[in-house]
Amino acid sequence: MKRKKATQESIQEHNLGLILRFIKENKNFSRAGLSIETGLSKSTISGLVDILINKKIITEGDKINSSRGKKPTVLQLNATYYYVVAINIGIKFITAAITDLYGEVLCRVKKKNSPKKNKDEMLDNLFNIIEEVLDNSGISIKKVYLFSIGTHGVINPETKKILFAPYLPKLQGINLVEIIKEKYKKEVIIENSVNLGAMGEHWKNYSDINNLIYILIHYGIAAGIIIDNKLAIGTNGSMGEIAYLPILKKYDSKKIKENKLELGLFESQVDIVGITNTVRRELKKQKNSSEIEINKNIDRIDFDDICKYYNSPEGNPVKKIIDNDIIKMLAIGIASVIAVVDTKIIILNGRIIELGDNFFNKFKKEIYDITPFKPDIVISKLKKDASIMGEVKFGLNYMDDLLYNRFFSLP
Repeated sequence: MKRKKATQESIQEHNLGLILRFIKENKNFSRAGLSIETGLSKSTISGLVDILINKKIITEGDKINSSRGKKPTVLQLNATYYYVVAINIGIKFITAAITDLYGEVLCRVKKKNSPKKNKDEMLDNLFNIIEEVLDNSGISIKKVYLFSIGTHGVINPETKKILFAPYLPKLQGINLVEIIKEKYKKEVIIENSVNLGAMGEHWKNYSDINNLIYILIHYGIAAGIIIDNKLAIGTNGSMGEIAYLPILKKYDSKKIKENKLELGLFESQVDIVGITNTVRRELKKQKNSSEIEINKNIDRIDFDDICKYYNSPEGNPVKKIIDNDIIKMLAIGIASVIAVVDTKIIILNGRIIELGDNFFNKFKKEIYDITPFKPDIVISKLKKDASIMGEVKFGLNYMDDLLYNRFFSLP
């Protein structure tokens, strides 16, 4: 008897999920329409719909115009049945957004992060931002089902601990999932923010493309990889960690083997900090850098200055350093990725794109010159919103799985 009951419950759960999927994805189904689409009898549909209405997860909307008989009523998902809080923990900023079950952002808060503070201070900052987005939205924590978090660093797929976080070392080794669960008593999921940037771009702009690579060159360099419409994470969560490619301007086996940098060898040379350090170092080697007007001491040149100097008239030394050193090394790294991952498109994001169209076009040409494989290479459409949109989509995927496949686990 128990076995039969469990089977009946699983069938009912499956059918409830089927109905919710149709209603959410189409937004205008009636009971009769659901019966036609699902193949379930009208009486079965009616009973299941009543369960969902009583639980307030769907509502009855307007009447549908019909030339025959009684006008059917549209069934709609109650998008505010539960909310998702999406959080992006970046190097410089933390962003929190609260969304409904369709992924509409209802409120967003962005605050400076403080990577040099200790762990407790960083967590307090995170909690303050969560409280602020809840207060500003007017949404009670009771109505939040899930926290969807993206963060800098490598996340262990099993333990969910942050394994490596070179630019946020105070978070290294901690389990944010357990910490936030303990504080708010809510479900929590976490993933690397670059992986989620790939998910955000795929969701918003490239859903018709099965395979893509999203490359962020910012503080750090990493790739998010979508294969067959799914995020590729790898055994240890390190898929796409191109920061650790053993690439040097001049091959040096000993230096590669002895590299003990917290940053990967590739990353330490070509992220925006590495680029800034390279420009400073090469300018110091030059006896005469008066071809451009440098109003700062060379040691004080930052990436903003480099972008400005790069787009100055031809002949300035910063442009030569970027074109001769940085672009070539970056191209070798990206061409290596292309050779391993057969992708239709590569999306470039991060502060690197602030170098402008001239840089981007030279960079793309350099890649095509050294590889026979030529995927489209484009600049991110979402730019600074890529990661937070990825966190939103990550959360929506979780909620959709819950609604469609695990309905009875909803409180």
